[in-house]
Amino acid sequence: MRSLFFLFVIFCQLNTWCQDYERYKRYSDTTFKSLALGYNRELTITVPFEWQKNVDKKFPVVLIFDRQNPRSHNYIINSIDYLTSNEQMPASIIIGIESTVEHRRAETTHLASHLNGLAAANESFIFEELLPFVENELNGSQFRILIGHSRYGYFTTALMHSRLNDLNAVIAMDPFFEQDNVNLCDSIAALANVELTSKKFYQFAIGEVFKDQYECMKKHIDYSSNPNLIIKGTFFPEADHNVVPGLTINSALYTIFEEWSKYQNIYLDNDFKDLEKYVQHQEFIKTYYGHKIGGSLGYLNGKGWYFYGEEDYPKAIQAWEILMKEYPNFADGLLFILDAEYQMNGKINQETKQRFLDVLNHSEIHTKEEKSELLKELELLE
Repeated sequence: MRSLFFLFVIFCQLNTWCQDYERYKRYSDTTFKSLALGYNRELTITVPFEWQKNVDKKFPVVLIFDRQNPRSHNYIINSIDYLTSNEQMPASIIIGIESTVEHRRAETTHLASHLNGLAAANESFIFEELLPFVENELNGSQFRILIGHSRYGYFTTALMHSRLNDLNAVIAMDPFFEQDNVNLCDSIAALANVELTSKKFYQFAIGEVFKDQYECMKKHIDYSSNPNLIIKGTFFPEADHNVVPGLTINSALYTIFEEWSKYQNIYLDNDFKDLEKYVQHQEFIKTYYGHKIGGSLGYLNGKGWYFYGEEDYPKAIQAWEILMKEYPNFADGLLFILDAEYQMNGKINQETKQRFLDVLNHSEIHTKEEKSELLKELELLE
């Protein structure tokens, strides 16, 4: 039974849909018809392995523009996978959005700069069409991160200003900030005077091509004037334009989720015994970020196994019940609870057994082979 302690670590290695990522699976490549733009957008939807459409569990949403550039796009997703696997950021729904050569310039140009600019229509596509779809159909939460490079670095920076209340973070990689009649340095600087009730993050990095743009933004921003606006800029003076995304993404995501990670580590620490405080932690995280962001599956599971190893079975059960509230389709957690109850009482709790069988039957995150193995583990207890 103790071997199940490692199940959450090796889970993806046993699953056919995790061939490319450790913690994520590609859910769908799809075409989204945009009424706002008047043409289709091609999308790639990537979800955490614990994601299940018919389960009431919301995940943060990450939009990555320029899917058509596979080198940077894939690197960004692999970086998210790496950080998620190491419990450094929460499991999220990732939407890759493609732009064609025909439309990309117009999509990132405002009407003030050119009569053919589609930036406003593109903004409507994202906030009135795409994000509602992700929330209603894919269990996306209202915690949102936009990631853009070059022209889409410009566009996402503009959205940081125009849609501040609808976003939580923007990562702009080697953007420029000025087009005809538009100066985003002034726009971002104006955010210093906006009253915010939760933290907002603007992370940008610039390389050799747009070095003058870095000075523009640096001169216009008072980094400490708004305590709820976390702005971080990085300059890579010799970095090629196409290298900046790889130099930027990990540290930017770390900055955004540093506070979330801090409370993950507090919870997992062996000295953290009062599990009731987990609720207080979650309330703080919700206040800090403006939206609920649950604990990671690995840390919640690990806490249960710590108490199990200490033979504190009531605490182990309590920890795993917290896990089941966060991840109601993770049938393994109920099997672990069954084991702890057996260690306490020397017999199977039939109510917990039925809960386990019901969740396992409806779970879509286990293969048939894995379900069979879990049932064999149940037989060992009986």
